[in-house]
Amino acid sequence: MNNARSVRWLLLCIMLVCAGIAQAQEDEPPVESGAVAVSVSVEDKGPDDALGRGTPRGSITGFLKSVEALEFEKAAEYLDMRNLPDEVEVIPGPELARMLNQVFSRAVWIDDYTASDKPGGVKGDDLPDYRDELVVIPTPEGEVPIWLQHVPRGDGELIWKISNRSVARIPELYSYYSYPKLVEKIRNWTPDGISFLGLEGFKWVILVAVLVIFWPVFYLLGWLIARIISSPESPNYRFVKRLFRGPLTLIALLMLIGTVIQNLGTGIVAQEVMHAHTLRTIAFAWLLIALIDLYKNVKQQSLMRQERPGAAKLLRPLSTLIKIVIILFALLFWLNNIGVNITTVLAGLGVGGLAVALALQKPLEDMMGALTIFSQAPIRVGDLCRYGQTVGRV
Repeated sequence: MNNARSVRWLLLCIMLVCAGIAQAQEDEPPVESGAVAVSVSVEDKGPDDALGRGTPRGSITGFLKSVEALEFEKAAEYLDMRNLPDEVEVIPGPELARMLNQVFSRAVWIDDYTASDKPGGVKGDDLPDYRDELVVIPTPEGEVPIWLQHVPRGDGELIWKISNRSVARIPELYSYYSYPKLVEKIRNWTPDGISFLGLEGFKWVILVAVLVIFWPVFYLLGWLIARIISSPESPNYRFVKRLFRGPLTLIALLMLIGTVIQNLGTGIVAQEVMHAHTLRTIAFAWLLIALIDLYKNVKQQSLMRQERPGAAKLLRPLSTLIKIVIILFALLFWLNNIGVNITTVLAGLGVGGLAVALALQKPLEDMMGALTIFSQAPIRVGDLCRYGQTVGRV
């Protein structure tokens, strides 16, 4: 009878879920016959330009994509090279683009850029109509604005380029954001044109060197701290050792590598990869799981000393359930970081969980009763009990 009722509940919940999904996927109401169609005006995207320089946003996007691909010849096409000072004019355009890219990668995060997608740029910003502020670069002498400027293309059309006033200050900014001599040597030793995930080849060489040098250091440091906190004779030692030599070592390495990458500078792709926090999410989920294992072991020993073996055994499935929840939340956090709308996922999980709970109402009641017996231990082995008309010892 209980099984039949459970099946009915399950079928009812499935029907409700399907109805909800169908309602959520409905398109907008159809236009009734005889309704007047509204025409949509096409937004002006500026002049047709092969490099996308018709709008400020298109121009800076094209520049950043070009330097990301190490195409500095193409990137120079986004710089206004007119009327530059003599000491700047002698520097080739591709080299100026490379220098500006280094300044941007070390001083600017992708969210700091402000560029309009309108052909006319931003209005009412106390700047001339032909100029827009792109970003502000901090220096020891103060902040330096980088501007985009409406300039003639040569065929009568106006396009957006990085202003010649800003281009003139690239060597000055580069002097503030140039690398130390050792890093410059490594950069000169590394072949040009190598890039992966938005990081040039010499940066990968430095990161690998940092990893090779500091991973054994952090690993040995974790072993030393574990020995100080615990001892090999302790039943908790292996869990303490696993905690310090595992997730805590990884977290320390990630913090160090993150600092190194920030100082070396990152491009768009690298910033997007870092924004996902993939390795950091794994490390912190691993840390929580290791802490749960340590707490479970300590608590089990305490319960065994209290002669509650049932409650001690119960900690194992409970800790497994908590680990699953941690992994699930870590996955949702990561999906949110990479741009997935987790609101829909959470709504689906909520509806699905409710359906399962309603369908398995009786088994869940039995499970909760079993949890009470194991955790509170009202009945133990050896107790004299009566169940209905049956009397006996457990």
